[in-house]
Amino acid sequence: MMSAQLQQPSQNGTQVPESGNSSSGTNALLEAVHSNPPDPEPLRNRARHSKSPFVRAHSDSLVAWQLLDDDAVSRAKRENKLIFMSIGFLASHYCHLTRQESFSNRSVASLLNDNFVPILIDREERPDIDNIYMSYNQSLSGSGGWPLNVFLTPELEPVFSGTYFAAPQGDIAVENGGAEKPLDWLVVINKVLTAWETEEPRVRDEAKKMVVELRHISAEGTLNREDAEDLQPPQPSTQPNSTTIDVDYSGEVYGEVDLDQIETALERITTNFDPMHGGFGLKEKFLTPAKLSLLLRATRFPRVVRDVIGPNDCTYMSEMGLHTLRRIVNGAVHDHIGGGFHRYSVTRDWSLPAFEKMLIDNALVLGLFLDAWLLSGGDPDSEFADVVTEVADYITSDRLLSPGGGFFTSEAADSHNRRGDRDKGNGAYYLWTRKEFDTVISDEQESEAAAAYWNVREHGNVGREYDPHDEFLNQNALHVVRNSARLSKQLGIPEDEVKQKIESARGKLQAYRERERVQPEIDTKIVTSYNGMAIAALTRTALALIHTGPDTAERGQRYLEVAKNAAQFIKRELWDDKEKVLYRVYSDGRTDIKAFAEDYAFLIEGLIELYQGTAEESWLEWADQLQDIQIKLFYDDFTTSPTTVNARCGAFYSTVVDAPYTLLRIKDAMDTSQPSVNAVSVSNLFRLGGLLGDQKYTFLAKESVNAFGVEMLEYPNLFPGLLCGVIPWRLGGRHWVAVGENSAVLKVFFRAPRASLFTLRHHSPDAIYSWLSARDPRTSEFRTDRGVFTPRAAGTGTTLDDFGFVEIDPHHPSTPF
Repeated sequence: MMSAQLQQPSQNGTQVPESGNSSSGTNALLEAVHSNPPDPEPLRNRARHSKSPFVRAHSDSLVAWQLLDDDAVSRAKRENKLIFMSIGFLASHYCHLTRQESFSNRSVASLLNDNFVPILIDREERPDIDNIYMSYNQSLSGSGGWPLNVFLTPELEPVFSGTYFAAPQGDIAVENGGAEKPLDWLVVINKVLTAWETEEPRVRDEAKKMVVELRHISAEGTLNREDAEDLQPPQPSTQPNSTTIDVDYSGEVYGEVDLDQIETALERITTNFDPMHGGFGLKEKFLTPAKLSLLLRATRFPRVVRDVIGPNDCTYMSEMGLHTLRRIVNGAVHDHIGGGFHRYSVTRDWSLPAFEKMLIDNALVLGLFLDAWLLSGGDPDSEFADVVTEVADYITSDRLLSPGGGFFTSEAADSHNRRGDRDKGNGAYYLWTRKEFDTVISDEQESEAAAAYWNVREHGNVGREYDPHDEFLNQNALHVVRNSARLSKQLGIPEDEVKQKIESARGKLQAYRERERVQPEIDTKIVTSYNGMAIAALTRTALALIHTGPDTAERGQRYLEVAKNAAQFIKRELWDDKEKVLYRVYSDGRTDIKAFAEDYAFLIEGLIELYQGTAEESWLEWADQLQDIQIKLFYDDFTTSPTTVNARCGAFYSTVVDAPYTLLRIKDAMDTSQPSVNAVSVSNLFRLGGLLGDQKYTFLAKESVNAFGVEMLEYPNLFPGLLCGVIPWRLGGRHWVAVGENSAVLKVFFRAPRASLFTLRHHSPDAIYSWLSARDPRTSEFRTDRGVFTPRAAGTGTTLDDFGFVEIDPHHPSTPF
């Protein structure tokens, strides 16, 4: 393998075979041309032609960056050069560091420009490319990260990869103990180049084998071929030469995944739980929203599920989630001065973050804290209430909300220490020396209380083991180590006075930071899927606040308007209604990147929430339209025979069949820092199936869960989001109807923490004339009577429950959830 060769170069490489000699005429002429080809035109940096802020930031790079297009790939083939592909994103500290210290190095740039075709990719524009090569990188090293640097054959097959390489330092030196120093850029590039020049056939052969191996590694959702016959009832079409199979969507889906897998998943998640600091693992900590959401839901699952897990265990699981959220709130991943959350913690105790602030992380944790607040009582003074509004305020602030209504992608980790500085520092906007901290607060007692509260020390609070390059010398990352009650005893003053001093200090630090410091750069891309996440979270938050009371209703209305405006922005700028095409990215105009499965999934989820929150059927109609398109473009439907691009197992691929420059079609079902495409899509299908009475949607939801049955039976803890789809598959969903302005019903619905599947359908006396009544044939069988939804022919024995609908009892709000 190439990775092994980088560590220990081969001594006897196979030489590239020479071409045979031609005797005369045309063959001789061709031989002369090939033996003395004209010098190719030098590469020129094309980064400025991209609409990605991340790629454009490399416009002045010494590396002649190319875009991923036919020109770059055909050049690599024509000149028989390896492609060097670097994948990253604007907010990343290590992407910034690599650009600053390595891609500005003349030796690195010269090697890349002369011997490779260097291509730069924004992973937020092309998650499909990133996913493929990240899988490859993880197969080599067991880890990932960005920048992701991959060397590829001209056919885009991976040869070698790594993440952050050290700045050029010369040849590898062996330490006294025999251990090698980390690979630096010049060593990596030279060794890859030498292998290509001296052993090209072997390198190509290994790359092709690796693609086959990647296909096996990425085989999620394609292992149920043996069970395809059990999917009832699909029958072959009677049409001659048909390439499809007709499916009776009223049939049942059979599979082995059951409620027991939820119990097993929770047990395994528990074994990796850190009882002291919360979260999972004993090193760096990620926010893991899908995993925490599953824990929080435990006490709210249907009684059948709670009985399977065990009521006491459900309570313990929920407390694990709440404990983790408390530690996250107190930790340095929380921006205690300006609000919002950073991407992850470098340390086990949440005391040092990776300073990027991403829209997706904040949208997802908003949903978590909303559920935690509602579980804690849901009153204005309940635990987590202030965190919910703080995160929502951050998302809707001018840092992330564009003037046009869409949400920007992120804030960078690095920023200038002072105005006029040339270089940027990691976390410079968020860190404080003790001297600066005291000076800004300018009150000794206040500063003493705030420093004790946030662990601000004279020589900084970042351990040396986490600061190998002295980036954080004497710096403090604010995190809560003593609550106000403990400080009251320590300082000998009333607790209310302690809180006042801390709030006063917070206000002074925030004013100073905004006035004197240079704010981090914003990635002004507007990505459809990320906006869908924000729309969903803000809408849920808005409706919970609106139905909490008059003190919170105004704020809730503001959040709801922002969510609606964001959806309107996506529809206006990224949806081609004439061609019925959704696009992924807006950056100084719409780019030509068409939406991936995740864009459809998260946007549909947001639109369903908007419909439930506003009763405006146009949002549901658009969601239905997008769902139909997502199925046509990405669903692994029943074809006459499985292929490498369609395994005929159900569930959604991340890309379309003919996605450009992609080696593999991958199904995404394991949750990472964001919920998987299939987890969200399954939820959408179940919800739309219930709201619209569409048996096809419900069938495909069940089939999608079953597609990952092999993996879920073995590793259920890796699929927390998809496991929630097992409940409506096995037990059915519960769907509620609100007639008119039934405030009691609406209050119960919107103030319920999320658990198993439930939806809200709005019904009005003139519903027979609406789009929804035409879309759902059941509507004509109902009439409104005394403000509730009742069957038209009550004497026939037909009930709401026969149609999947139930009424909410406002006096027993916990019953239906």
